[in-house]
Amino acid sequence: MSRRALLFLFLPWLAVAPAGATDLGAQREAFRAALPHAEGGRWPQVEPHLPVLAGYPLLPDLRAAWLRSRLGRVDDAEVQAFLEQHPHHGFSAALRRQWAGSMARRGAWEPYLALYRANYAERGETVLDCHALTARLRLGRSEGLEADALQRWLSPVSQPKECDPAFEWLAQRGAITAAHRRERVELALGAGQFQLARWLARPLGEAAVAEVNRWERMHSDPDGRLGSPGDWRDDPRERALLLYGFNRLAGTDPARAAARWPAFRDRFDFGADERAVLDRRIALLHAWRHLPEAKALLEALPATSHDDSTRTWAARMAIRAQDWSAIEQALERLGPETAREPVWQYWRGRVLETSGQGAAARPIFAELAAERGYYSFLSADRLNADYNWEHARTRPDEDVIAVLERRADVQRARELFFVGLEAHGRTEWQQVMARLSPAERAQAGILATRWGWYSRAITAASGAGVEDDLELRFPLPWRPVFEEKSQRAGISSAWAYGVARSESLFMPDVSSGAGAVGLMQLMPGTGRQTAGRAGIPFRGQQTLLDPASNVALGTTYLAEMLARYGNHRVLATAAYNAGPGRVDRWLPEGEQLPADAWVDSVPFNETRGYVQRVLAAEAVFQWRMSGETRRLADAMQPVPPRNGR
Repeated sequence: MSRRALLFLFLPWLAVAPAGATDLGAQREAFRAALPHAEGGRWPQVEPHLPVLAGYPLLPDLRAAWLRSRLGRVDDAEVQAFLEQHPHHGFSAALRRQWAGSMARRGAWEPYLALYRANYAERGETVLDCHALTARLRLGRSEGLEADALQRWLSPVSQPKECDPAFEWLAQRGAITAAHRRERVELALGAGQFQLARWLARPLGEAAVAEVNRWERMHSDPDGRLGSPGDWRDDPRERALLLYGFNRLAGTDPARAAARWPAFRDRFDFGADERAVLDRRIALLHAWRHLPEAKALLEALPATSHDDSTRTWAARMAIRAQDWSAIEQALERLGPETAREPVWQYWRGRVLETSGQGAAARPIFAELAAERGYYSFLSADRLNADYNWEHARTRPDEDVIAVLERRADVQRARELFFVGLEAHGRTEWQQVMARLSPAERAQAGILATRWGWYSRAITAASGAGVEDDLELRFPLPWRPVFEEKSQRAGISSAWAYGVARSESLFMPDVSSGAGAVGLMQLMPGTGRQTAGRAGIPFRGQQTLLDPASNVALGTTYLAEMLARYGNHRVLATAAYNAGPGRVDRWLPEGEQLPADAWVDSVPFNETRGYVQRVLAAEAVFQWRMSGETRRLADAMQPVPPRNGR
């Protein structure tokens, strides 16, 4: 072990300095200054900061960062000693993972296997699993190895290079038979992995390669390649390709698939389940795309082919058509649990109201209005009743809060937030929440609010079942920024708050899988195009991660969507989430549509839920900021037809 490692491990004053001996602000500044040096492997540049960092909760993270930068050059015993001393720290997880990779690269197979079995054997991490196969191979532990390696090889997608030693061993033993190869070809074809399938098929001969090419051509041009029923043999391989082609065609042109499928459906020996799955897919795709044949296709499905998806979409299509008799019939076919959901209770009330049975509808609306949310507010509007603003502030229990503040895991999560490592902090915070009772979680939410960590306050309140504390659940962070930028854009700050809460839960550093960034989750391209109109320079991620800049961009873009749709907040909200191109395609044809009917016939579950969350949150934020109720009815003007906008 190195001299510096020994110095670090045997300087107890660094870890046990009395709390409060050093100003936390100075410690945070020192940590921020030291971290880049630790990550770069420059421990001598870290050492001047250590006296200030005595007793600081994140001090071990500096050592973890330094060890990560020096893996393969420091003694493995030093890494192991650190991990044993700090097993649950967030930085320890990254260190442990990278240490495993380092041992594999160095061929330290015995300790690698021990680490793998203790931490990763059940996690399904392909690279680590393949390293474990290699370790067993190199150590001569072949019992069960062939079966395990073959199971990994039989994958529909290409495997990483770390799997090559085990796969080469299988090939040398002749363990990969022609039957195995054909099985994997079929898996790859089903996954659309044609390059892999072709490579796998080559040892099987030209006919196998030609078969892969047929599948690829079907993938590219299903309508052209399906031909007529007489072009096909009625055998399992041909039927599999036909089903693949019709599934592809349904995805690109469901009307064309519906027109062509009947000629094949009963002529070939498809299984009953295969027919039912494709029938249901074609019908649902018609519904999702608002195609006129959707109702007939859904009604033509046999009872055994219906599920929650087909039943609810039959209801949504009837709602879009404003066919009240069909809505009533569709609601009657819903399962008991589904029928109790607020959306279907609301539409049951609407059916009764429209048929002149207002007295029967009122109790349904009244029960919904007693809660708080999109359908609750819509129901209150129909009754002209007050919204449920029964805010119940969670009473701080200072004794519990003090105990929480003394917890080392809470202190670590807090400091990760304050030094700007919020993503690491969120991970550790969630681990803390899992160890607390509901009552403690509610107090943790109050504590997070005091720190200004609003996303964790919201999640803590949710985890504690605290539904009526609107301060915890709907905080007002960066209020001057939201009010200034919203006023400049000419939109309601309550609406902007509703969007930001729904988009990011007020996490300024968060990124989506699609690449949207920041408080109001803007794509870089949208941010770049909007920056000039928002009056700010655009510097890429830096701009999107800055709360004030992100809100300026988000409110400007939201205002542009509002102008595009003639001050229709429902459509502008949907366009912010799904894009204006999709919203344009979802507009009704011929006649205008009530906004509640339009929302509930939006094809994307995500967008439908998003619009509902934003509009409900806007009402809550308006009440929180002004004490006044802004009714959802104000936003629910009829949706104009596509050609009349």
